Parts: sequence; C-alpha cells; structure tokens
Amino acid sequence: MKKTQTIEKPPIFVFKGQKVSAYYHEEISIYRGNPLIEALPEILTEEQVIEQLQFYPHFNSQELLLPKELRLHLLQNVLQFFTPLPVHIDLEQRFSRLIRAGYIARNPLNLGFWKDLNQRVDSLSQNRCLNQRLRSTATGFTILGISGVGKSTAVEQILSLYPQVIYHSRYGNRRSTNTQLVWLKLECPSDASVKGLCLNFFQSVDDILETSYYLSYGGKGRRTLNELMPDVARVASLVHLGVLVIDEIQVLSKLRSGGHEKMLDFFVQLINMIGLPVVLVGTYKAWSVLGSEFRQIRRGTGQGDLVWERMKEDEDWLLFIESLWQYQYVQFPCQLTDELSHALYYESQGITDLAVKLFMLAQVRAITTGKEKLTKGIIQSVALDYLRTAREVLNALKSGSLERLKNCEDVRPITIEPFLEQELGHLFVANSINPQTATAKNSVNKSRVEPSMSLSPEPEPELEQAFGSNSSPVQATKKAKKRPTATSPAELPEIVSNGASSGMSAYETLKQAGYIGGSTEFISGEEGFI
Repeated sequence: MKKTQTIEKPPIFVFKGQKVSAYYHEEISIYRGNPLIEALPEILTEEQVIEQLQFYPHFNSQELLLPKELRLHLLQNVLQFFTPLPVHIDLEQRFSRLIRAGYIARNPLNLGFWKDLNQRVDSLSQNRCLNQRLRSTATGFTILGISGVGKSTAVEQILSLYPQVIYHSRYGNRRSTNTQLVWLKLECPSDASVKGLCLNFFQSVDDILETSYYLSYGGKGRRTLNELMPDVARVASLVHLGVLVIDEIQVLSKLRSGGHEKMLDFFVQLINMIGLPVVLVGTYKAWSVLGSEFRQIRRGTGQGDLVWERMKEDEDWLLFIESLWQYQYVQFPCQLTDELSHALYYESQGITDLAVKLFMLAQVRAITTGKEKLTKGIIQSVALDYLRTAREVLNALKSGSLERLKNCEDVRPITIEPFLEQELGHLFVANSINPQTATAKNSVNKSRVEPSMSLSPEPEPELEQAFGSNSSPVQATKKAKKRPTATSPAELPEIVSNGASSGMSAYETLKQAGYIGGSTEFISGEEGFI
C-alpha cells in the first residue's frame, strides 16, 4: 500500500485580514446589482478614513514619575503611534476606486460570466488577443518612494479597512455561493523569479482560504512558467480576487538587462486579460525597470503613479510632530520648539519611520544618562550613532538629487535593539556606581503618585543629584580593593561607547576596564565598597 505523498511547501509569510459573511448595501448606480461590490464596506469620506486609520496609544502623565526601567518599557508605545496624513487619504481613495472598478466587468450574476472567464484564461495561455466584448475595466498603478517613508505600512493599513475574505451564500432571491478574496499582498521573490511568484501565489491563497491550489497547480515546483501563469489567472478569477499588491518590486533591478520584462508583461496580462487590478510597491530603484508598456497602462487609467516623497518641513510635518511630541516619557517634558522640530526633521529628512525611532531613542538616551529632558544635542547625538546605515540615503536627500536617490542602495531595516542594549549599559553603570540612585529609585517605587503633583520644567536639585551628578554625595568609608582607573563616573559612558565600536558589549567593556569583578571582589576584607 502506497503512502500518501505530501508536497513540502517552502515557508512563506502572508499578510492576513478579516473573514466575514456577505452583507449587502445599496451602492451608487454604476456599482448597483454587483454582489462583489455591494458586499464591500461602504465608500468612506475623508473624515471616516482619518478616524479609522489613526492610532494614538494611551498616555498617562502620572507615569512620568515611575522608575527609569519602567518608563523605558512605556517608550515602546511610541512605535505604535500613527497619524493619517494627506498621502494616506489619497492612497485610500485610489484603492477604493481601483477595487470597485475592477469588479464592474466581473459580475458573477452576468449571463455567461463563467464562459467569459474561461475565454479570458484561454486567451492568456494561448497568447491570443482578447475579444473586445470582454474588455477589462481593471486598472493598476505603482507606489514608489525611499525606504522608511511608510509605503508598505500604509498599504497594509488601508487594505485592512476591507475584509480580506467575504463568503457569499445568497444575493436577493438568488442562491450565490462564492468566496471572494478581496485583496492579496505578496512580496516579489528575492531572485525576481516569475515562477517563484506564481508558486507563492498558490501557497498564499491556500493559506488564507484553506484550499489546495498549490497541490493542484504547483506540480511540486516542476511545472514551467508558461503552464503556471494561466493557472494563476484562473485561480485569481475563481476566488474573485479584488486587487493583487506586489511589494519590494525594486528587486527586479537586480536582473540583467531585459530580465524584468517577463514579470511586468505578466502583470499587464493580468490587468488586460482577466481584469485583475495590480499595484506595485517599491523604492526608487524600481524606476528604471518599470517598462513603457506598464507605464502606458497606468497613464490611461486615471490613477497615475504615486511617488511617495519624504515629508516636507511644512504644515503636514508640524501636524505629525505635534501629535508625536505628546508621547514624552522623560521626567521633564518640554514644549515643542522650532529648534527641536527642525533638528528632528533635519536628522530624519522627513522619513517618518526614522523620525519616530529617533524621537523614541532620544528619550532613551535622555533617561539613561539622567538628563531626563529632550534637547537638540541629544537628538543630534542619537542620529549620529543610530542612523549610520541610512547615511547614504540621508545625504542624497540633503543634496536634493533624485539621481543620487535612484542609485542608492535600499536602506536596510534599522533595528533599535543594539542601541537599546548600549544605552541600558549606561543605565547599569549609573546605578552600580551611584548608591543614591538606587535609594531615589526605591523611594519613587514606595511613594504614591499624587494626581495634583506638577512637573517642573527643569530638574530639581535633589533629582539632578540622584540622576545626573558626577560625584556621589555618599562618600565611601572604605577604599576599594581594586579601583578602576577612570577619574570620574562621567567617563564610563565614553568607555562603553568605545567598547561598542569594537563590537564589545557594555558588560565586557566594563569588566575589561576593571569596573566589574566577582561578587565578593569589592566587599571582602577591609577595603570593600559600601
């Protein structure tokens, strides 16, 4: 008896949304009578888009009196912050029109719908021209911009305004059992392989709908591209796919001259032959590979390309930074000034992802060094230490040269963990060498937070002494067995920073410098620390 063979699928991450049962509502005249459109959420006004997209994490000013360690946890709230800007409203309206327009010519209630579908797929597989009667109403456009401006995040948030899957059972008096996949977002394979994209498509649809298209059409990965492409079109039609989003399209630029044309031609055929809207998302490096044919299709649709530029230092930036600025977890929050706003803009060059992380990490440094207040100098120092991998792009932006941007390598995802580890090393040092710090911290833990307590704009003497003094007010009564060579605790952050530049952790650096020893080294005999 033969064992049932299972096909090993390569792991793939699929962005998923909600699954709902169809609920129909009246639509405007051009969309009326189409269950695929009437089951979509109602068309949103600008105010509704803002209300549904915005996210402002909870903030409690009384928590500013908590110990440093707890406030460093609270700072993670900043990364969840999102305020809609005009570009987000524009993008939502584009998707709203795009999805609905694509469904106009794909009404499953139309007489001969399934016959037309087969003819469309056959035209694709046989490379024949499509009958004019089967003209597509679908469109497509591209979203281009530098890494970190929020393209992918915004697309995912806007797609999430729609259910991903809608289950139809009855429309009016007619039985209509259809599964509608409203949207699907894939990443372009790292090798820019059209075959790889087709296999990823089948696997993603299976993962979302719990189907077996990969088994039926994947052929264990051995089928040819010419066999796979028509089946992608067939499955997209069967599940009534509303829009296909392909992210990271700039990887096509890695192919040899002309190598990208096959994939772009495939997207064009999906739009023209089966009426599937396609949206391509990428960085400026994709500019040169988006062929003239694909550009021509986009120009004729009325959608146009969306070039997602970094924010300008205008009223949109002010709206963004004023909303962000309220999330200060330092003990002495300050008012937003023109100087601070410009410093954050200049160092991030209006790239929202960098601006949010700079704002967060500047607070980390302010807290761990005991300054407890945001300053222009702290923002600049964090940018110098933290944005090294983005320096090429930032310099290109400062020069204002689009050509330089097109030639820049994509900004690698900037992670905050190494920076946090280094800054927490400073906090560890400060606590271990200043006994009063621990005393102050314990007193804060034990005291009640009074709602009427006001926050002074400047550090009070006792807090400054506890958090930022260069010499401990508590004198050691006994000499150390092995005292480090540093003459002041203020030198310790510099020692840690020098060690980090050599790839050493804060612990290793301080141990090598003689600040960290065995558990009894500094307390044994008559020469121990207090």
